[in-house]
Amino acid sequence: MMTSKSQNTKLQQGRDLARQLYDLTLPQLQNPGAELRSQWQAEYPLLSGTEIDDVHQQVCAARLEEQERVGWLTVPHDASVLVFVAVSIFFTLTTGIVAGVISLIALETLFQVWFSHRWYRSLSLLVWLTYPAYVLLVFVLRQRGYGLYGIAGIVAAAWGGTFLLGMLIRLVVKALLPGKVPPVKGN
Repeated sequence: MMTSKSQNTKLQQGRDLARQLYDLTLPQLQNPGAELRSQWQAEYPLLSGTEIDDVHQQVCAARLEEQERVGWLTVPHDASVLVFVAVSIFFTLTTGIVAGVISLIALETLFQVWFSHRWYRSLSLLVWLTYPAYVLLVFVLRQRGYGLYGIAGIVAAAWGGTFLLGMLIRLVVKALLPGKVPPVKGN
């Protein structure tokens, strides 16, 4: 039977291992290798192999969850850039700006109160569409007679402006809904 002191020491070793694992890069954490595993066993002798594996799995799950949550907050930026570019191409630049800002406000607000693992995996691919969208926007604006400096300014404002405006919107949403609407996990 373990004494309370040895149980506390074992618990502390588990916490220390979790901290050490959390500091690893995600690739290192997901595939630590036999050498690193034996190092953990030597460094934390009170923990069994099963307990080390359990701490490892919990830290992996926590890091992946954290990465998805952070990535989830970038989706409104990418989606609003795509809306801005699409509307700017088919209508006018001014209409595209208005549509982009409205979509950014709506999506930032929605994404602050809703989270879905299933939707994140699909929506995270939007980031790869923003780059070709910027190139297409440059082409269309050049065809419409905009100068290179003007085009560079528009693209820079679209890229940086959506990040800055998105952060501002998140601050306002958090101020208006402090703890009233917790993030809802979807499937």
